[in-house]
Amino acid sequence: MSQEAKTRYSKRLPKVRQACDPCHSRKIRCDGRWPCANCQETILECTYVAVPKKTGPKGPRHARKFIQRQQINPQQSTSFAVNPDARETGYESQTSRSPHAVTPPSPTQNATPRDPGFQASPLVSTDIIQWCLDAFFRHKYPLTPILHRQQVEECIRDLSISPEKYGLMTACSAVISLSPEILQPPDPPSNTSTEVPAPILPTTEFLISETLRARRQCDLAEHQSLLHAQTSFFLFSAFFCMDNDNAAWYYLRESITILQTLRLHEEATYSDINDPVLATYARHMFWVLFITERAYALQRHRPLTLQSTLGLPIVDPLSSDAAILPGFLDLISLFRHFDTDFIATWNSSTPSTTSSSDATDPEHLSKLQTVLKYAIPSVSNYSEMQQADLLISRQWLKVIVWKLCVSKTLLSITDSEDSMSLSYPTAVARDVVLISRLLPTKAFEANGVGILEKVFDVGCSLADLISLGPATNQWSAMHVGPIDILMEIVRIVGTTLGGSYKHLDILYSKANDCLFMNVDRMIAPGEANPEATDIEEVLE
Repeated sequence: MSQEAKTRYSKRLPKVRQACDPCHSRKIRCDGRWPCANCQETILECTYVAVPKKTGPKGPRHARKFIQRQQINPQQSTSFAVNPDARETGYESQTSRSPHAVTPPSPTQNATPRDPGFQASPLVSTDIIQWCLDAFFRHKYPLTPILHRQQVEECIRDLSISPEKYGLMTACSAVISLSPEILQPPDPPSNTSTEVPAPILPTTEFLISETLRARRQCDLAEHQSLLHAQTSFFLFSAFFCMDNDNAAWYYLRESITILQTLRLHEEATYSDINDPVLATYARHMFWVLFITERAYALQRHRPLTLQSTLGLPIVDPLSSDAAILPGFLDLISLFRHFDTDFIATWNSSTPSTTSSSDATDPEHLSKLQTVLKYAIPSVSNYSEMQQADLLISRQWLKVIVWKLCVSKTLLSITDSEDSMSLSYPTAVARDVVLISRLLPTKAFEANGVGILEKVFDVGCSLADLISLGPATNQWSAMHVGPIDILMEIVRIVGTTLGGSYKHLDILYSKANDCLFMNVDRMIAPGEANPEATDIEEVLE
């Protein structure tokens, strides 16, 4: 071998598990990084989306037909089993034997959908997944208790062989990547104090593309499971945070559809589930979707699918969830009052008062406001994330009921703070300001965009009220008026909640219309309200 050839040979890159798509199509050696050196030089988009084809001999056709005939067993039962591993883990499939369950399963339902050609991306390491999961269980789990820690650890071990588990982990990581402030630096080894560098977290778009790539390996229509419902929910959460409403709505409905196909919205199904962990987290999944669908329907004027057909989660004092379930139950109680009738009336664009439904009855709406007022008598024992979610959600729902009353002309024009008066958003917004001062910023960060939009809605309602006329300005100089509170809401959206420019621009525009003055985009807490001392005195 010549010296030149030896030099060229020694400079060859080590073999990687998977080349990126451009290098694979060009049949050149890839370094396995993202972006790889070749794509950087050629300014190509470095992706790992293409599904590697299965290699090796395909075998004679008659052999494949023989295997297919062997798989078809006429003595198969009509169980709901999707995966034979369900008896061991109860995680990848729902194993109901309800008499009204389903038609006989197809032969492919007796095997876990595996593709020997599936490979996890080298950019999605177990360290990255573990890092994101730690953040989920620390900050997101009290709000959405849908994953079981031990079974998730099993998912991490099976990343390279199970596209279903890989898709769930990348979808969850995509949600966490949208809230990088909740990611903590990894803990150093016990035998050293050296700080461990944080893993390089892939982009949200890449993690979502990996989830969708993994899902293409599965026959989702035939192999539905609780795991797939959880994956769809995380995809909804990611697209919702990215302000992609069409995709968010699609995956929310997909998650609900999977849950209903498995009949996990029916109490009778749970009597046939032998795995208590599966039963517990399926029930949690139902109620998380129940809350989420109602909140999203109110935010985006969408119809409802789920009804209150399932028993509530039971609080076991010995369970690891004993501390968070009471707050979860309180959140359910807030949204159970917003039924199909209310949502249909809310979604109606006709401001008519001729309807005979409860949703247009002033007495019923007044009672609903009273229920919201006393729905959560005490939250002091809950985690700070749950306190922020519960208290802000309650104030937001009060504004939702108020808006419906406005559209149906059911309010009085008195300048009081009664829930059925036109000036009610002033009292609601004042409570939001108080909540933001009593809870730390991290409590709001864990809630993400959802809580930001609720505070934003309260601020917009207050701005609309102020713009109606001078009636709302009849306040003593010694008191905090609606304009002062609006300025505090603007500050909260822009600083405490780290609001997007979309939310800030709209709220600033409304504030300008109310105040006839320019509002500085980088408004400081001291500049936001010239009577900040008075606000502290009144709100504390």
